[in-house]
Amino acid sequence: MNVAVCVGCGETKEGPFEPCDGCGLDPARGGTDRMLQARSVWLSSRFFAEEMLTELGRRIREGEPVGYDTGMLAQLVEELKTQKLPTISRAAPGCSILTWSLLGMMLTLGAAAAFLYLRWRS
Repeated sequence: MNVAVCVGCGETKEGPFEPCDGCGLDPARGGTDRMLQARSVWLSSRFFAEEMLTELGRRIREGEPVGYDTGMLAQLVEELKTQKLPTISRAAPGCSILTWSLLGMMLTLGAAAAFLYLRWRS
């Protein structure tokens, strides 16, 4: 599991692009702030052990500065420009309104075709 620290409030979360349960910061939302996303990836188990992430989270919560490797952040920003961010949805799994609408239209057209066919035969 990829563990990360929220760059906004220092809370631990499941991954760098997951919305934070503590402050609601969502690095993946909108997909345009690549520096925020790079900092979120930097503060993850990709670069730090869990113990260090806990310490970095404490620093953020207490308002202490967290040192970022500017060279690595620049590399991450470039990497993120060429990758599609994961789609994270808190919606329940199942059919969307569009899917149900299309299914309803198909059933209606099928019933209308059957009605016309039976009427034509008789």
